[in-house]
Amino acid sequence: MLILSDQSEVETEQFRSLFLPELEAIGYAGIFSPKSRAKTMSEEDRKYVDGCAIFWKYDKFEMDREHLIEFTQVAIKKAQTSEHMLNRVMPRDNIALCAVLRIKENVYSSRRMAMSPNENVVGNPLVVCTAHIHWDPEFCDVKLIQCMMLVQEIGNLLDEISEKYRIAPQQTPVLICGDLNSLPESGKLNNFCDCFKWVYSRVELNECGIKNILGVFEFLSKGAIAKDHPDLKGFRDDPCLSRLSATDDPKVYTHGLRLDSAVDVNALPFTNYTLEFKGVIDYIFSTPQSLARLGVLGPLDMAWVQANKIIGFPHPHVPSDHVPIMAQYAIFPTSHQRSQPSVHHYGSSHSSNYGAVGR
Repeated sequence: MLILSDQSEVETEQFRSLFLPELEAIGYAGIFSPKSRAKTMSEEDRKYVDGCAIFWKYDKFEMDREHLIEFTQVAIKKAQTSEHMLNRVMPRDNIALCAVLRIKENVYSSRRMAMSPNENVVGNPLVVCTAHIHWDPEFCDVKLIQCMMLVQEIGNLLDEISEKYRIAPQQTPVLICGDLNSLPESGKLNNFCDCFKWVYSRVELNECGIKNILGVFEFLSKGAIAKDHPDLKGFRDDPCLSRLSATDDPKVYTHGLRLDSAVDVNALPFTNYTLEFKGVIDYIFSTPQSLARLGVLGPLDMAWVQANKIIGFPHPHVPSDHVPIMAQYAIFPTSHQRSQPSVHHYGSSHSSNYGAVGR
C-alpha cells in the first residue's frame, strides 16, 4: 500500500498522467482528491492543485468506497456561533482522503492452510486514511482541531461500515498516515530548538513555539487533550469544540479510536529534512486491537548523508524533503481481537501469522 500525503508533491495532473498509470502497470489501483479550492477553479487551473492519494495492490484489496473529508466543510458544520472556528479553521482548505477496502484472498503472502471462517480476514473491511494538516506553526490550534475533526469523521465512517458488515466499529482495522506538520511529544525537542525555523522562517514563533507544537501527537496517541492545552490558543474552553469530543468530560476533549504510532521518535530522528528544519512531522497511526505491527523501516543512513555533505532535501538521490516512512502489519481476524480499552489508554501490540498489509 502506498500513501502520498505531502500535498506539494501530488498535483491533479501528475496523478492522472504519472502516478496512476505508472503504478497501475505494477499492480496498483488508486484514488486522489485535490484540495477544496479546486472546486472554485477552471478545468485548466485545477490540474495544478495538489492533494492526497492512496494506492493499493488490486490483487489483495478492492475498494468498497472512498470518503473525502474537507476540513472547511466540517468547520462550517461545527462552528455554531464561534467566530474563531469560522475565521481560523474554515479558511484552510486541507483535506483527508479515506479508502474503505475489502480484503481479498491474495492478502495472504503464501498459500494458507485450511482455516475456520472465524480465523479468515478475507472479505473484511480495512480503512486507510491519508491527511495533510495545515503547515503554519502560528496555527497550532488549527492543526489540533483538524485532527480532532479527522478522527471524528473516521469514527462516523466506522459506524457506517459497522452497519454494512455487521461488525462492531472497533473491529475494523484503521491506518491513518500523513504529514501532520506537528512534532511528537519527546525529550528530543530541545535538540530541535536551534534548527526549528521551518521552511517558512519568516513566521515568528510565539505562543505556538517549539515546546507547544505537541498537541496533535498527544491527542491522537493518548486519546485525549486538556481543554486548556496551550495549542488550543483562543479555542480553550470554546464550547464549539465539545461537538468534536467523543465524551462529555469537563476537563478534556477525547476521541473514540485507540491509536498507536508506528514512528518511534527515539529511533527516527526526522521525517522532514531541509536546510532550515529537521524533525519528525510525518506519521503512521494504527488501531492495535485489529492490526499488529510487524516491523518499521529504519532511518536514513546519516553516514551517507554526511559523507555526501547533504544539508537538505530534495536531492538528486532523495526527490522529496520528506523521507518515506514504512510499516508492515498483520491483520487480526475479528475473533482474535482484544477488547478495546479506554480512550485514555494507549500501548502497542505484537505478532501473529495473519494477513499482512504494508505501507
